[in-house]
Amino acid sequence: MSKTRGVRGAAGWCAIAAILYLLARSLLYAGISALVGVVHPGASLAKPIGVSEVGLGLLQIVIAVGAALVPLLWMLRGTRLQTDDLRITVPAPWSPAFCLPVFLGVASTANLCGGLLVRLAGAEDAATLLPSGGAELFVQFLALCAVPAVVEELLFRGALQGLMRPSGSAAAIFGPALLFGLLHLDLAQGLTAFACGVFLGWLAERSGSILPGMLLHFCNNTLAFLNLYLRFYAPQPVSFGVELFILLFFPVFGVWLIWHARQQGFRFSAGLRPGVDLTKIFTSPVYDLAVVFLVCYTIFV
Repeated sequence: MSKTRGVRGAAGWCAIAAILYLLARSLLYAGISALVGVVHPGASLAKPIGVSEVGLGLLQIVIAVGAALVPLLWMLRGTRLQTDDLRITVPAPWSPAFCLPVFLGVASTANLCGGLLVRLAGAEDAATLLPSGGAELFVQFLALCAVPAVVEELLFRGALQGLMRPSGSAAAIFGPALLFGLLHLDLAQGLTAFACGVFLGWLAERSGSILPGMLLHFCNNTLAFLNLYLRFYAPQPVSFGVELFILLFFPVFGVWLIWHARQQGFRFSAGLRPGVDLTKIFTSPVYDLAVVFLVCYTIFV
């Protein structure tokens, strides 16, 4: 019973942190957008008239870092989360040659499913326009690939998962991963983020560190960045061929790696902490309300 109460409280605090993250991101976006309008009358982050692409990318980095730091610092001060719970430490021995292809296979499969859902829903998949090169492209690379890999892993697999960990690995992995997916506020991206969040959460539990997850997150973002760049600037047969290769190769290769590893005695559950059933997360009214709110926000806003 005490474990059930523990997971209910931890899930509630994680839900509050997720909403705080969304609120901080929205307020930072609105505040910086207003400042841009003061410096360049009539401009905003949505319409950055007069703002250089380098400056715009740096502002995106400020928003991403600030939005993650607000709930992180609040959790360290206002909950039982300790700095050691973040697991910013040297990982136990792990196999990048196994984890990276399997992770990219999970991401590619989820991307395919998400794309199909978007088509079935009749929605349009908006793509971010990338600069062709120079400092502008480098800053966009930092904003879209490097910074999210660090701050999102620190917040979700570090802080939220660290707070949930006493309830067992299953709850610690699933609870933050669901919030991570929903906070993308997009059907296709949310599905991919949830699937990736589960794998990265498993890796954090298995390796005892969030650093391998940061590396895998960065690699996945970089691959998506490359796909997006080729879509705009490479001949269509080249961009389509690369995208098709990634979409098909990594899921097939990942399945083969898992099958081969299981033949050697590998088990995903090995080394994980026992605890409450992950469905106990939904005994938290605060967590349930946050999930419902984020689902409605994604659908109707």
